[in-house]
Amino acid sequence: MDVVLTPTGSTGNAWTLDDRLGRKLGTVTKPDDTDNVLIQPEPAGLLKSVKKEHASLDAAMSAIAAAANGACTLDSRDWE
Repeated sequence: MDVVLTPTGSTGNAWTLDDRLGRKLGTVTKPDDTDNVLIQPEPAGLLKSVKKEHASLDAAMSAIAAAANGACTLDSRDWE
């Protein structure tokens, strides 16, 4: 299943996780007090077993793609 990260807010430190059909899978955040990126999956969702803390957004996206057995892409919202 393919997963899309969509930026939320204006700081560039938070994203929503949805599949291509729009089903919510969780969120990804980069707290101000750390360089790590945190995945917060939906409790009963596909990503509940994925490692929660990663060194970078790329590492988090790779873990999400592996858990979903598909691609994980970043929606840049350049089209708006």
